[in-house]
Amino acid sequence: ADCRANLLHTIPSDAMRTDALAQFLVQRRWTDVALISGAHPRDTAFADALRASIAKFRLRLVGESDWVFDADMRRNASAEVPLFTQDFKEHDVLLLADEIGDFGRYVVYNTWLPRPVAGSEELVPQAWAPVVEQWGAAQLQSRFEELSGREMQSEDYAAWAAIRSIGEAVTRTGSAEAATLRDYIFSDAFELAGFKGSPLSFRAWNGQLRQPIPIVTDRAVVATAPLEGFHHQGNELDTLGRDAPETACTAFGG
Repeated sequence: ADCRANLLHTIPSDAMRTDALAQFLVQRRWTDVALISGAHPRDTAFADALRASIAKFRLRLVGESDWVFDADMRRNASAEVPLFTQDFKEHDVLLLADEIGDFGRYVVYNTWLPRPVAGSEELVPQAWAPVVEQWGAAQLQSRFEELSGREMQSEDYAAWAAIRSIGEAVTRTGSAEAATLRDYIFSDAFELAGFKGSPLSFRAWNGQLRQPIPIVTDRAVVATAPLEGFHHQGNELDTLGRDAPETACTAFGG
């Protein structure tokens, strides 16, 4: 609701990321999930997005807990985490909302039930990751690493997409006027080749860059959403995140 018409978003929203993960869980028929959330505001926001995606895709949240440990878990995780997770009802996947990387690594392989972990740890929906290599991405990755001396992360990809969007608009319109570039970016003529297998474009109702979401582990891309079987009357990328009827943003005229 606090959106601004002069601010466009190239980083995916939490809702886009959690919708991508929810699609994957539905496709695998892992319908019963439990959730552990951290206390940081980023954790809280991601947990809220996970709950919304669980409801949107008709998964079942069978239990949730807040991470309550303040002590160093490096020595105690194998003793504490099983006890902490033993009260969860039977579930297929354990979701973690740990966006600052505080506790998730201690939960993996220490749960009471042997279950896959997803969300902020293990199986993670990301804008970008070093393991993304298809559709020419390997070349983008290598160019970035050569220039920066490190691997390309989600924030780097979003920055690249922002500058590339402006560059594409300047090239196509021959203009440097902000209003002209903005009109072109929101037109049907604009497409951004984003190394994700689908042309990227901006949503006219909230300025969000619609884009596929890789679901990754540290070593591989497991899937890329939107997944087969999830349809939209306009653009299937709009199955991820806030669609036009769901947005509270009015600054864009929606």
